[in-house]
Amino acid sequence: MRIAGIILAGGQSRRMNGRDKAMLPFGDRRLIDHVHERLSRQVETIALNSNADTAGFADLNVPVIADDIHGFAGPLAGIHAGMEWAAAQPLPFSHILSVATDTPFFPDELLARISQTILDADRHIGIAASGGRVHPTFGLWPVSLRSDLKHWLDDPANRRVTAWLQRHPHRVVEFPLVRARTGDPFDPFFNINTPADIAAARQHWKTAE
Repeated sequence: MRIAGIILAGGQSRRMNGRDKAMLPFGDRRLIDHVHERLSRQVETIALNSNADTAGFADLNVPVIADDIHGFAGPLAGIHAGMEWAAAQPLPFSHILSVATDTPFFPDELLARISQTILDADRHIGIAASGGRVHPTFGLWPVSLRSDLKHWLDDPANRRVTAWLQRHPHRVVEFPLVRARTGDPFDPFFNINTPADIAAARQHWKTAE
């Protein structure tokens, strides 16, 4: 497998009052900086899926790719854009590892564990889960599925990641909850959707440092 990382940051941040979640202050940097750093420890090549002004991401020195499905079609549109970008490289990638920009604590062993799970079946999709809940934006996707995904997205009724996932062979990888310094269990896939979520994430980041 030849794998590129894709950060999914193409959403509209409706529950964040329209503020671009990728640009939210987080610790001493922005949320996107933490996600990019964590992913860069796992893959050498990263691209960013965003429909915002690319100038804000210039300091990351990564390709920024917009959805090629119109109308903010959700995470699947970002995954498809990532697949098309990966296939078009001079040395094409066979898979993309997708991560969400609003989930800054995802496991450092994300790629290692998912890739190991599909090593004997590299046409399968590998998807992360924790606490018995699947996280469909954290997956290892065969780029060969891009035409099928495009056909699926051509129907405006088809937007749910899990619905398309169920159409294809896939394996789910369960990641354990971690122990916060407070002693409470913490989901490494905790994602930020609201102002209350970003406050909770900032507090966890402070105690985890």
